[in-house]
Order: sequence, then C-alpha cells, then structure tokens
Amino acid sequence: MHESLQIKIKEYIKDKEVYNHIHLDKEFCISFLAQGEYNINFKLEDEKRKYVFRVNTGSQIESDNQIKYEYEALKALEISGVTPNVRYLDDSLSYIKNGILIMDFLEGRPLLYNTDMKKAANIFSEIHSLDLKNMETSNFIVEENIMQDRINEGTRLLKPFFESKDTDKDLKDFFYKFLNWCEKNKDSQKYFSENIWHVINNTEVNSHNFIIGEKSYLIDWEKPVISDPSQDLTQFLAPTTTLWKGNYILSEEERSLFFNTYKENIGKSDTYIEERVKLYNPYLYLRALSWCAFAYTQYQDEDKTIKNMDTYGKIKEYLDIDFMKKLLRDYF
Repeated sequence: MHESLQIKIKEYIKDKEVYNHIHLDKEFCISFLAQGEYNINFKLEDEKRKYVFRVNTGSQIESDNQIKYEYEALKALEISGVTPNVRYLDDSLSYIKNGILIMDFLEGRPLLYNTDMKKAANIFSEIHSLDLKNMETSNFIVEENIMQDRINEGTRLLKPFFESKDTDKDLKDFFYKFLNWCEKNKDSQKYFSENIWHVINNTEVNSHNFIIGEKSYLIDWEKPVISDPSQDLTQFLAPTTTLWKGNYILSEEERSLFFNTYKENIGKSDTYIEERVKLYNPYLYLRALSWCAFAYTQYQDEDKTIKNMDTYGKIKEYLDIDFMKKLLRDYF
C-alpha cells in the first residue's frame, strides 16, 4: 500500500506543482516515514530541505475536515516555537482521496523518560503559557467540563465494544462499573469550574510524539482542545502513556522534577497543578482504556485500513482485567 501511495504522491506534487509552494527542488526524494492509526507519513527532501507529507485516513474527533483542523491548530501554535511549522494544506480530496498536509521535518529522537523530563516540562510550559486572548482559536474544540466530556467520550467509544458479540462478559461488566463510578464522582468538576485555567492541549502526549534534539518539539496535533492543562500533564505522566511506547513507569522523584520544572517556567503562581492532575487522573484512565476497547473492536474488522500489530498487542495488554484493576485500585 505504501509503495502505490508513494507513487501517487510524487505524481501529485509534480502535477500540482506543489514543490513551488514549499520551495522544494523538482528532483526531490520521497520515502515512507511512519504510520499512525489515522494517518500515513512520508518524508520529502532535496539537498536543502526536508518535509513531512501527511495523509489523513480518519478522525478521532468525528471532524468533517480532520486535516484542516490539524492545519489550523499548527498555524496557531507556531508562535510557541516547540511545534512543527506547517507549509501546505489540501483538503479538496480531489487528487488523493484523503486530506493532505505538509509540515517541516524535525531532526531528533523520541523522548526518554529517564533523561528528558525537564525538556518535556519546558515544552509544555511554552505551549501552556501562550496568551489565548491574543490568538486565533475559534477553530479549536473547547472542553469546559472535562469530567463529563470524558464520560461522554467513553460512552461513545465503548458503544461498539458493548454491542459486539465477541466481547468478553467480564470486560463488559468492568467497563459498566467504571463508567458508573465516573458518573457518580463527576462532582469533582466543581474545582475546575471554580478555578478556570484554559490552555491548548495536544491530547496525545506519548514519548514518540516528542522530538528531542538540539531543539525539542511536541508533534502530532490531530485532536488538540482548549481546556485545563491537567489534560495533557495527567496523560503524559500516566502509566497508560509511559508504558505505551517507552515501557516505563515514572518514579515519584521523576514526577516531582517534572512538576517543579513546569511550575518554574509557566509564569503563573498558585497553579495547584498536582491537585488538578490527581482529580483528573481516573477520567484520563477512562479515556485511555475506552479507546483501547474501541480500537480492539475496530481491529476485528478485516476492512480496517491501518493495522499496527505493535499497537494491537498493547491494546490487548491494557484490556487485561488484572492490569485495569491494578491501575484503578485507588478509585473503585
């Protein structure tokens, strides 16, 4: 599939003279770069420049124009200096039947939890200190009630899982109980409503969405939202994230280093960020685990466009009842 799409992309760039828009030589090289659950990425390069050519294959936010949402988010975030600069958008679906985005290729490696916690904290603080009042943010999804939003999201994601005849009964019962607990305890939202602090959240902050190099960045802005910073910080620190790509559990010392660095650089006193993260934590787990349940159901469909077997292995690992019970033992 990659080879045929690669040929089509090369034809598209030449026929549409896209190289003129991004200052790329006519004799450029294209190679497969990476594949996510909802996109396929290729590298474009000549002797001077390197870009990522991103082909969208689906939406996690049920957007009618997923690639435009991502493009506009990246344009707004460029001022932070820690996100990719975006260069080109084609959401016409006319030549390639998917949304297309071209952005700068960034040199570096994925984040390592045992060495890069301060760098990650600095990236978050740069993004979370942006003054939203002086930015164009009308295109962003805004989440005012993050507890109820996670319940709604979990209910939507779990619907096909509950309806599937192949789903284990014990797993269904576990998720019914978890949703019920979240519903009964959602009054903790009151704290966020009374202490509003809105920033742009990436919502997919696993280690492989960081580029660590001479300069460091946060990439992959498919589904950002404006909401409380605890969304991204809770997800970044959670075992469901650190185990996903890094197979790592953070120590209390590493968590403290992260929080202290973040607070030093955010330029905002009395953030109470640790308390915010603690309150949001079980709702982050609802998001992570219900997505796994949803994705598991999708992987049973033979017509699924993208199947990443490493991802599938992690999904099954996270849906182990003993794993989930251990994760949620402090809550129910």
